[in-house]
Amino acid sequence: MNITMSTKVRVAAFALALAASFGVAYGVGAAVGPLEGGARESHEPAPHGGHDAGDTGADGVMR
Repeated sequence: MNITMSTKVRVAAFALALAASFGVAYGVGAAVGPLEGGARESHEPAPHGGHDAGDTGADGVMR
């Protein structure tokens, strides 16, 4: 038994499976809604160790 599939059929099947996967993920995401406590609401600047931006020597190395 020699069963072969053309490349066009394989690409179409992959695209259909990919679209179905994203459709299911979208549907589940819409049903569940956003999760609480996932992301921070305020973005505070990161600490930089207390050095100033212009605190370099003559050779450009941070001191």
